[in-house]
Amino acid sequence: MLFLSVLVLILVCVAARVSLPAWVVPTIDAVDECERVARRVVTARSYELTSRERGVAAALVWLMLGEVSPMTRRVAGSSIRGVRFSGPECEAVETWTCGVTWEDARAEAWVALSVAAGQRLPTEDDWRLLGVVSALPRIDDREFAYGVWRTLSWLLGVRDDFPIYTSWHRAAAARPERPHLYLRRQSREEPSEPDRIADQAARDRAEADAFRWWSYVRQRLDATAAGVSRYLADDL
Repeated sequence: MLFLSVLVLILVCVAARVSLPAWVVPTIDAVDECERVARRVVTARSYELTSRERGVAAALVWLMLGEVSPMTRRVAGSSIRGVRFSGPECEAVETWTCGVTWEDARAEAWVALSVAAGQRLPTEDDWRLLGVVSALPRIDDREFAYGVWRTLSWLLGVRDDFPIYTSWHRAAAARPERPHLYLRRQSREEPSEPDRIADQAARDRAEADAFRWWSYVRQRLDATAAGVSRYLADDL
C-alpha cells in the first residue's frame, strides 16, 4: 500500500507542483529532500527497510498526498488546487496542497508519541482540546510510531533534526544517527551479531527519547487546562 502511495505521489508531483500547508515549518527544499530520500529507500531497499523508516515515509506520504494518516487512518480534508506565478515572465504554475491541517498533524503526532513511548493513549479531554474527533491507533509498532512522530514533530517545528539521513547530512559531514545501519547498507553485507546489538541499542534510545518527550508533554497537559492548547502547539 505504501509503495503504491509513493508511485501516486510521483504522478501528483509531475501533474502539479506540491505546495506545503501553511503550518509546515521546514522549507519546501528540506521537505523535498527528506521525501526524495524516503522514496528512494522505499523503492530501492524495501527488503531491508526498518520500521522507523517506514514510519517516516508514511508520514511524508500523508503530508504530500493527504490520504489517510499513518497511525489512526484519519482521513484528511479536501486538497486545494491553485495557481502560482513564478519566474521573470510570471509563468503560471499549477499547485496542489493536501488537506492535512495543523490540528490533524498535532493529533497524529500525539498518538504516535504515545505509542512510541509505550504509554497511555490520548484522553477524551486531549482530543477535545486538540480540536479533532478521537481515533485509536491502528498500529502498535513502537519503532514505526517513533518514525511518524519524528517526522511530524519536525514538520510542526518542534524538532530541528531531520527524521532521515539525507545527502545534506553527507555534504556537511554529519554522522548518521545509526552509523552501523548506514555502513552495512554501503557494504551490502548481511546483519551480523554486532549489528543486531546496535539495532537493539538504537531502538532502546528511541524509546527512551519518546518517553522523555511524552512525559514532558503529559505533565504539561495535566498541569492546567488553561495552558493545554499552547503546550500542545509548542511541544508535540
